[in-house]
Parts: sequence; structure tokens; C-alpha cells
Amino acid sequence: MEYQVVRRLGRGGMGVVDLATDAGGHPVALKRLALHGSPEEVARARTRIRREAMVLASLEHPAIVPLVDLVDEADDLVLVMPYFSGGTLHDRVLRSGPLEPDEVATIAVRLLDALAAAHRQGVVHRDIKPANVLFDAEGQAHLVDFGVASARDHTVGLTASEMVVGTPGFMAPEQARGEPATPAADVFSLGATLAFAATGTGPFGPVQADPRVLMWRAATGKVERLPRTLPADVRSRLASMLEGDPSRRPSAAQVLGGPEGTLPRSGLARVTGRHRATTVGLAALLVVVGLAGVAAVLADGVGGRPPGSGALDPPGRSTTTSGPTTEPCRDLRYQPCGEDPAPNTDGRRCVDDHGDYDGDRTNGCEAVPDRVADGTAVEGEVSANLVPRADVDTWTVAVEDRFQFSCDGTVTVTLTAPAGASMRATVTDAGGAELADTTSADGSPGSAEVTEPTCAGDDSGTLEVVISSVGSDRSPDDYTLEVTGSY
Repeated sequence: MEYQVVRRLGRGGMGVVDLATDAGGHPVALKRLALHGSPEEVARARTRIRREAMVLASLEHPAIVPLVDLVDEADDLVLVMPYFSGGTLHDRVLRSGPLEPDEVATIAVRLLDALAAAHRQGVVHRDIKPANVLFDAEGQAHLVDFGVASARDHTVGLTASEMVVGTPGFMAPEQARGEPATPAADVFSLGATLAFAATGTGPFGPVQADPRVLMWRAATGKVERLPRTLPADVRSRLASMLEGDPSRRPSAAQVLGGPEGTLPRSGLARVTGRHRATTVGLAALLVVVGLAGVAAVLADGVGGRPPGSGALDPPGRSTTTSGPTTEPCRDLRYQPCGEDPAPNTDGRRCVDDHGDYDGDRTNGCEAVPDRVADGTAVEGEVSANLVPRADVDTWTVAVEDRFQFSCDGTVTVTLTAPAGASMRATVTDAGGAELADTTSADGSPGSAEVTEPTCAGDDSGTLEVVISSVGSDRSPDDYTLEVTGSY
């Protein structure tokens, strides 16, 4: 799909963000990630980012900004996401001052629920901060940069000098000390973000302070006391999220008053390739926003608190009122108001790894994935497709070392992309080092050759071939991959 850039929205350490429109004229945000390093490092970075993009695509929650597309553009990768016109929490607080406690409570419930859902799938954000909280036109808060944030410390070119991943003013103490980021670190960062929303300052002092000072204060756990002008409920809940010891910090679900912990459930670990785990939802989830504090979630039959046990009602509502609560009917991307969702969608986005390649919302997500597992061995010739749009396929090739008098054994990899699409085949060894690559466009095959590494030794082993899209053109049709030769 082609995107028309409208204007530059911002620039950061990872690249730039542009406002653009898609083929249907709908606004989208293009986040360009500039990759740096040697050709081998850039190739590995590109492959890992694509895999992390699949993780982001697996996070289906109304408060998590979804990935619409991933475009390979020269040396850059471009993440395509919905555009939210309400700006960031950071800009809003700097422009208008701290938010009212009840609004902080509303935002807290929404983002904690999103964070708990991500943690149950084994995904850690690692860089929650006010700039990563976006508001839509209706004022609803959303978390952005899931997946990408969790990939940055694995990817050369996204951390220029192997620095700690995160933002000093909102980073958990253990993260600032270089320890692995866990769900507990996300809880701290969200608590710091909510404290900023409520007070206009971060837990380690003014966010405009020298980053080196903020990093030192974060690493030593010097969290400032929350002002007593905040309601007691807000102070106590934020203080628990800002606990310096991660082992004593509550999970996102516990802050909400929900079930014990948010460790990944069996079968809900990080998504790889096309095998997406099925999310097991709570039987019933009732969100109650506090008048002056972060709200609790009341869950039927999962250890939540029953109505009337101390949770405060949202402004203007009562938990004792009977009868359904209705919300205004709104058109969704794939579900006009009052109609059923389009095929292979939940109304908002594609499901079950299907893809929308023709741009026709009435037929939903018409492109069907091939369901071939990553790591499948190539024997001769194979066919598969790159559906959904951010899909990356990984194939393995078993190579024999047959006697070659002239030591010129060669393995040839030939890729033929379908008409209307461009694709790249990258060949790596077992350690991930790039050996060769080739590009195919619009049905014209491209070939890459890998020659025998040594003459005297046995070079038998396994190669890996990664197939990815190049540019913005996509096709749901099959490509073919052929492997011939030996060492």
C-alpha cells in the first residue's frame, strides 16, 4: 500500500514520525526507524524488528496502538500505525498543567488493563512514559511502542551504543542499573507516568533535568514523595507502583484489584511466526473509576472485590443502579454501526493472521495466511505467502558437504516473488551471520549463492533463509523458494 506523507510530526533518537494518508485517504502515522551498523548488523536488526512486529500485531487491546503495516524502505523500516489527533500525555500536561484526579483514575484503569493483557502474553514494554501515551479524538488514552520498545535492546542500530533501554525520568531503578526489564519495571514506569499526569513532575524530579542526574537518581531509587495535595487513594496506589523493590511491587492486575499476578499463562508466551496464542479472557470484567483515586477492577469469580466493598463509583454513576449501560454507537474500521463485523475481523482489525490487501473494508480481511510453520525445512522448491502484511517467513536448509576436488561447492537460493510485490531472501548461517541475499520483484526471480566455507573440514550444517517484504507493495499470493546444490 502506498502512503502519502502530509507533514513531519516529530523526531527522536530512533528516527522520525510523519503524518500520512493511506490509499483510502485515512490518516496514519509513519514511524521511520533508522538502522545503523555493518550490513550484517542491519540485516539482523531488520529481521528481529519484523519478528517483534508480529508480537505487536498479536496484542489486541483497545488501549494498545495496533500495527497497521511494516514497510521496508531502503535502509529504513517504517512502522505504520493509526494516527491519533489528541496528542501525547507529555504535551498535554506541559501545555495545560496536571490533570484532575478523576481523569488520572480513568487513564490509569485503561492503561493498567492494557499492560496486564500484554504481560499475560509475555510482552514487556520497557519504555512507558508520557510521550508514549496517545489520545484519540474522543480523549481515550492508548499505549504506543509495544513490541518496538521490547526489541530495542536486542537490535543493533536501535541502541547506538548498547545503552540502557528506557527514559531516565520514568525508568524503574532496577532497569536503570542495567538489570533485565520485567513486567514489574513496566508497572513502575506506568506509575511514574501517572504521577507526572497528576503532578506535572516525575518520581525523580523535574523531567527537564539533566538526564545523567535523572539516571543516577533512578539507579539509586531516590523517588520523591508524592505531594499530600493528592487524594489519599491516588497517593497510596501510585506509591505502591513506585516501590523501589520490584519483588514488592504489585502487578498491573493487582493494582486494579484483579487476580493475583500477570505472569504469562501456559500457551500465551511470545508469539513467533504465524502461531498466535488464543487469549483467555476473564469471564466478566467491570471497571469502576474512583472519584479521586486510581480505580479498582471487579472481576466475577477471580478473586476481585464484590460491589460495595470499597471501590468508588465513577462520577455520576452508581454500582447499585440496575439495568444495562449503553454507549453511543460508533462506526468501527470494519464494522459500521449496527452491522456485524466484516469477515475475518473483530470490527477494529484483522484476526487469525488474515490481512486486508485490497483496501475494501466491506469484505474485511480477505487475505488468508498459509499456516506454514517457521523453521520448516526446504527440500527442493516450496511455496508460501507473506500474510499478514508484517509477516516474515523463516526456512531451514540442511546442507551436505560432498567431496569437491576444487572446493567450489555452492548452494543456490532462488526466490520468485508474486506479481505486484517485491521480496528479499536473506541467507544466514546457524549463528545468524548474513552470508548472501537477493531480491525478487514482480515475478522476476532473484538468486543468491553461498560458497563452501572451507576446503579441508566438514562444512555440513544448516542454513536459514528469511523471506521478507521490500517496499510498500504487498501481495497475498504465493512466492516460491528453490534451493539447489551442496558443499
